[in-house]
Amino acid sequence: MIGIFGGTFDPIHNGHLHVAQQVLDLVALDQVHFLPCAIPVHRSVPYESAENRLRMIELAIANQEKFRLNTLEMRRDGKSYMVDTLRDIKAGFPGHTICLILGADAFNQIKGWKSPREILRLAHLIVCRRPEVTLDNAIFSDHWVEASASLGDSTESSILPLEINENPCSSTRIRDMLEAQTAEIQCLHPAVYEYIQDHHLYH
Repeated sequence: MIGIFGGTFDPIHNGHLHVAQQVLDLVALDQVHFLPCAIPVHRSVPYESAENRLRMIELAIANQEKFRLNTLEMRRDGKSYMVDTLRDIKAGFPGHTICLILGADAFNQIKGWKSPREILRLAHLIVCRRPEVTLDNAIFSDHWVEASASLGDSTESSILPLEINENPCSSTRIRDMLEAQTAEIQCLHPAVYEYIQDHHLYH
């Protein structure tokens, strides 16, 4: 099974890595693909260029055997719609089970995404619970499962709510601290922090 973990990663930080590793372990995924978005539909335009964000992801996951950088959305012109991306991923990885990793807040908004029913047809949804967010159990209510083993057994896509340990790191807070030159580098992989400093990013 391949996990797809999308976002702007502006910048990628230890919270992203923490979530990806937990999902990898708890669901027994074969790989997690970090999928940076070029032109987001549901959030603001990234602060840094695609080139810089890609390089920071490469540095952050360099020593993680099961983490991959997926540049599919970066190579596509126009806005990034997840349903289009999942179609391409399914075509590129025939025979593989695809799991889309979402935060609880993103999942609660999925009915506002392009072709949400097809998204669920193309991939299982792994929804990472957040203490301050109540999951909307009415969304695709007949597709919910309680155990990760059900993802491999199910003949149709399922929704798995997953309890994870949250990490307090936040891209917004990191950007603010970098701009003020008071960044807490424990939220950043050392190689990412060095890259940011060398290229004068977020200042």
